[in-house]
Amino acid sequence: MIDAMADVRRLRRASAGTDRFLGPLESAVMDRMWARRNATVREIVDDIGKRRELAYTTVMTIMSRLHEKGLLVRERDGKGYVYRPAFSRDEHRARLSRELVRGLVDEFGDVALAQFAAELDTVDASHRSALRKLASKGPRDPR
Repeated sequence: MIDAMADVRRLRRASAGTDRFLGPLESAVMDRMWARRNATVREIVDDIGKRRELAYTTVMTIMSRLHEKGLLVRERDGKGYVYRPAFSRDEHRARLSRELVRGLVDEFGDVALAQFAAELDTVDASHRSALRKLASKGPRDPR
């Protein structure tokens, strides 16, 4: 068990640079972006600032990093940018899940696949049917 947990931590560290996991402030920004659909840094600072105090430059840095990671798209608007999510929340979750599953299969091979199959055996038939329909839509990565 300890070795498996070390492997999972190593997998998480290896994936950290490729936007597979968001930090707390990144998550807060993305939550606001998904709710607003587009926004400037100032608008996000004002939104998040209702719950916690943040510097404009901190939010600007986070939004620039989310843009670099491919999660936000930006267009020049005067001296600043207007940002919008590159993916819907559901599309992001699908991409994230797909990358995590691929990482587990790459790392653990058939053992990971066998564990997924065993977990599916615990799901009732109607839920399995819904999962098959979801999977049959195929991978969607609009990039």
